[in-house]
Amino acid sequence: MSSQYDSFATTYRKAVALDVRRYVDHFSLTRVLGDVTGKSVLDVGCGTGIITRMLKQRGAGRVVGLDLSEGMLAVARAEEERSPLGIEYVRRDIADAGALGRFDLVTASYVLPHASSPEHLSAMCRGIYEALAPGGRFVAVQPSDALEVNDPDFYRTYGVRASVEGRLEDAAPMKVTATMVDAEITISAHYWTRGGYEAALRRAGFGGIRWRSPEVAPEGIEAFGESFWSNYLARPYAMLFECTKEPAAP
Repeated sequence: MSSQYDSFATTYRKAVALDVRRYVDHFSLTRVLGDVTGKSVLDVGCGTGIITRMLKQRGAGRVVGLDLSEGMLAVARAEEERSPLGIEYVRRDIADAGALGRFDLVTASYVLPHASSPEHLSAMCRGIYEALAPGGRFVAVQPSDALEVNDPDFYRTYGVRASVEGRLEDAAPMKVTATMVDAEITISAHYWTRGGYEAALRRAGFGGIRWRSPEVAPEGIEAFGESFWSNYLARPYAMLFECTKEPAAP
């Protein structure tokens, strides 16, 4: 997982700045998270630090970014050095996230699809579970299990193309291409159904699993108009869930 991101760490910053990421993914994530003032947050698969900086600017307390890619972390740390917000960046496997302490919130954006098997996905979820304080929440964004894969150009308007090899089943190989004005990157991942995610989350100990549909920020509608987003909202590329680590019994 780390090597493919090491090779395009700098370019990836442009991909996460795509309008669909800013006006849909980031907006939807913050809507589900709600008020983060004073909360400790761990962003797993933090990449170049876009989400960590957004959370800190929204008032979060301790914010830690975790990633396996040295290239991604180098970009995130350079930005933190240029404009310090007090964010920590750590190279660590998600399965070992519990070693970083306990957090009120854990976030993950397009990270879980890198799990290549049910066992791998369960290990990732268990690591996240261990990193949460009792009563803490895990909120994640990932490709929808109902995304359009028969028409490779369906999301082209939004700068994204997605394809799945073979049947639409858990752990099927998946490729996602993000196209910017002056660059293009292709990421290898895996397709997962809601049922596959829920099974792994429950095995890890999570409860209160809720699925949330993506929304478009008012600024996105103002910038492009409602009709621009109509195809996306009819068959969203993304889906979100939130779940909880139940408080310890008295």
